[in-house]
Amino acid sequence: MNKGCTYIVLLNWNGWRDTIACLQSLFALDYSRYRVLVCDNDSSDGSLSHIEAWCRGEIAADLPDSDRLRSTMPERQAPVSYVALTASEVGNDRALPVKAPLVLIDNEANLGFAGGNNVGLRFALAQKDMSHVWILNNDTLVERDCLSNMHRRLEREAGPAVCGSMIHFFDNPGSLQAIGGNRFNSRTGVALQSEGRFVAEGCSLDIDAIESQLDYISGCSMLMPRHLLESVGLLNDEYFLYYEEIDWFTRAGRSVKCCVAAEARIYHREGGSIGSPSLRQHRPSLTADFHIFRSKHLFMSRFYRQSLLFCYLSTLGEVGKRILRGHFSNARVVLAVLFGTTQSR
Repeated sequence: MNKGCTYIVLLNWNGWRDTIACLQSLFALDYSRYRVLVCDNDSSDGSLSHIEAWCRGEIAADLPDSDRLRSTMPERQAPVSYVALTASEVGNDRALPVKAPLVLIDNEANLGFAGGNNVGLRFALAQKDMSHVWILNNDTLVERDCLSNMHRRLEREAGPAVCGSMIHFFDNPGSLQAIGGNRFNSRTGVALQSEGRFVAEGCSLDIDAIESQLDYISGCSMLMPRHLLESVGLLNDEYFLYYEEIDWFTRAGRSVKCCVAAEARIYHREGGSIGSPSLRQHRPSLTADFHIFRSKHLFMSRFYRQSLLFCYLSTLGEVGKRILRGHFSNARVVLAVLFGTTQSR
């Protein structure tokens, strides 16, 4: 098993309740050496103050109704030692190294998914003991052996690899949301769900075959070794939201394998922060539609210009679907992105 320290990066934006629940499950991990970095994207709900209060034992995390999920959050032992920094201080040698198990970083602005995580990734790279980084959504709960199983899976690979996990629906823990990551259609610019979504746990799945089809590991849960982060670079913060992982794996090239730890389970609240479609919500928010199509066209312009016509046609098809469903505001937003009439975040 790896002897270095794994840095776990959580991005928070107005979601402190989810974050402290995630932290409570993380501090029950059976892995021996890890540190958690919470990067806050200028939340307006007092997130950092609430997370600090949780660390001191002054407030408790909400416990889920499911016994299975509750088992990921054993009774904690307060207080949790932490250090608070700002994004301006990250990279300042006077602030390093940090020995506390939890580091809270005020990003001082809403930097989006990539930019917000990059603050934590830069901090992790500045730590001499960092061997791996685990990018993890804050709206998740993890099983006790999740990180150990991901490391064991990575150690089976002789070449460069990034490891994902078995992602279960939070609201339906016995059903799979994703197996590690997804495929990508470079002709239309659309991410395709990998085999296994909505499959009931326990069904027979060929994980090796699914791995071979993956084009990228989901940023919901992505464990990578230090040398890959150094060689490929950080996430591209031009996207703000969506397509960050696809961009990173495209830059990494096919020499980097996507692998999945079949015994590493997490539970994810899908679409919590910006209204992405979930099991109960089939209409994406205007924010979600804006960013997913903006990022799609930015990515395709960068890497697959020869397929831009098909990309535009697939987007027009999405406009038509929204009109047919009566989602006229969403259709207008997608058209505005398609024809470049809005640049607002």
